[in-house]
Amino acid sequence: MSKNVISIVIESHTYDYQINFSVTCEDSTIFLRKLDQFILCCYAVNTIPNLKCESPDSAFSTCDDLMKNNTLRMCIWILGLVAFIGNFLVIIWRVRMRDDNKVQSFMLTNLACSDFLMGVYLLIIAIKDLQWKGEYFQHDVAWRRGNLCRFAGALSMLSSEVSVLMLLAITMDRLMCVVFALRMRPLSIRSVRIICTCIWLIGIVISFIPWTGISYFQDIERGIGFFGSSAVCLPLQLSEGRPAGWEYSTAFFITLNGVAFLCILTAYVLIFWTALRLIHSSSVRHMVKAESTRATRLFFIVLTDFFCWMPIIILGILSLTGDFRDPKHEAKVWIAVFVLPVNSAINPILYTFSTLGVRRKLRTAFKKRFGAKLSCK
Repeated sequence: MSKNVISIVIESHTYDYQINFSVTCEDSTIFLRKLDQFILCCYAVNTIPNLKCESPDSAFSTCDDLMKNNTLRMCIWILGLVAFIGNFLVIIWRVRMRDDNKVQSFMLTNLACSDFLMGVYLLIIAIKDLQWKGEYFQHDVAWRRGNLCRFAGALSMLSSEVSVLMLLAITMDRLMCVVFALRMRPLSIRSVRIICTCIWLIGIVISFIPWTGISYFQDIERGIGFFGSSAVCLPLQLSEGRPAGWEYSTAFFITLNGVAFLCILTAYVLIFWTALRLIHSSSVRHMVKAESTRATRLFFIVLTDFFCWMPIIILGILSLTGDFRDPKHEAKVWIAVFVLPVNSAINPILYTFSTLGVRRKLRTAFKKRFGAKLSCK
């Protein structure tokens, strides 16, 4: 048995890195003591034959792939395509079709735009995973330090925050129209345009501030920024560690979204209660079915918001208090890849394609488009 010091120098056009470590040789196998980053073990194993190396597991990646297994890979492709295509269709639909409620239609179009950005983000990650399949470790550092990762992370943050604020604005509009219909004037299209513009400006500012190079958002020791803390460029605070900018992430992903969710939940409870009261007090029985359908849709809207944000908020709080243990990072992976983006994929169905008016228009458009051709045959 013998001990040697080995140095591996990693060089590329974007970074230089040197690993110095001691190894113990026994027969034909080289044993390496544990390193603090999995990517270092990837380089070491690729450089030295018969090397056994230990390091902390990456939450998302292996040496070969950006997404560590096929289940995650399928989820990110499915959610990405559904969010991208579904919200694109909603945008086209609402731009081309006239809606009686212009205020609500305008806000739903903005919601679809924000959810569309989440689809773009997911497809960027999915395409990079496919591009680097079998050799991801060679691109990990350059990827997480690069502008595309920062842009993808900023898109994800912009999408999630604008989506939450837009849902809050839509909820407040419905609250005014249903609960306070006789006390407050409904929002005008001009006021809604101002509200949506402010929401987009707020989202752009908070999402792209970490890209400005402020030292607060930089991890000097590892040489990565706010969005490069994970391979999927999403700065969620769901671990015991305190990465650069964790307070900033907590303020928006946990605090702001938590307050917004509680407001949305409270508002929908009031709307639901008011709708039931109107059904029981009304002498017009044909309204019961329509009100019941609306109440059911509101229930599913609240339910999807609950399943999307409450796990993030609860686990985020537990990670800050030190009461959350996830050594294999399984919770963080599924929240980032599935829980966080799922609303962007479901929102087009809940807010557009599930409504009776849209289904009627789609049926009419389909008959006009294909009915004549089928009758001729």
